[in-house]
Amino acid sequence: MFRFGKKAAPKLLSSNPGIGIRGEVGFSNAEKSQSEHYDLLALLVSVLRERAHVVQSEESWLVLQDSGFILLPQLVHLQPLDKGGVRITTTIQTHHPTLVAHGVFEYQHSTGNSVQDSARKGFDLWAQTDLVALLDALKSNPKTCTTLQMTFPAKDGSPANFRRAVLGPVTQFAENPQIYAQQGTPGSARDVHGERCESHEFCPCCLLTNSFEAFKELIEGSRFYGLRLFAARDEKGVPQADCRVNGQDWGKGAEALRTYVTTWPGTGYEFRKQYVVLHTVEKES
Repeated sequence: MFRFGKKAAPKLLSSNPGIGIRGEVGFSNAEKSQSEHYDLLALLVSVLRERAHVVQSEESWLVLQDSGFILLPQLVHLQPLDKGGVRITTTIQTHHPTLVAHGVFEYQHSTGNSVQDSARKGFDLWAQTDLVALLDALKSNPKTCTTLQMTFPAKDGSPANFRRAVLGPVTQFAENPQIYAQQGTPGSARDVHGERCESHEFCPCCLLTNSFEAFKELIEGSRFYGLRLFAARDEKGVPQADCRVNGQDWGKGAEALRTYVTTWPGTGYEFRKQYVVLHTVEKES
């Protein structure tokens, strides 16, 4: 278990658009006016403890004691909805002394009946997806996520480089799921470690392997990268995508994901979303 004596808040990254963790917001329409207090740190602590994480709470950040991750939640934007409820955008900035010392952040987008309800939903989805990949990245033999191991030989005086992609859980929705039922159950991700997916429609490897060239320079690099991969087809069949690297837009990735969408079977609205960790490991496993 990690213990930290540091009492100074980790610095918010200049690229992180967060504006704070606590506050009060007022809502009004023709029928009523109301205000709501929110505390994003308390909400994130609550969500993580409900999922059995051991959490140490500080003034504006928290520590996952079993892993050493330091987390800073931040509000970015909120929008009251005409028929009630709130749409909210937050970020969670993540630091770890060995995996990602300088920190990275990622967005959460969610809608709920209130600011707190909406933020809780976004944080809980993050805990079920992004955090799972981050925690597995610390393990020599991940137990939850599929991994792809890549070895790059020594070159120009630089030693061999061993890179690993930790493929977080996938969130998928299909308006017409019967298309996949008619074609059979997708293959198991556990059967395709390190290989391009060829024998099934979709598994945790597919978002990355089908856009591999767009991330080649990152895969062959030496730094930590957190990839947000989101690919969708709207009701009219138009491909859409959102791709970020360490919280920043990655246009090449979005373009590759849109191309991938055109290969999907069936029609109707569908989306696939995943967080992938790229990092260097000490040796090939």
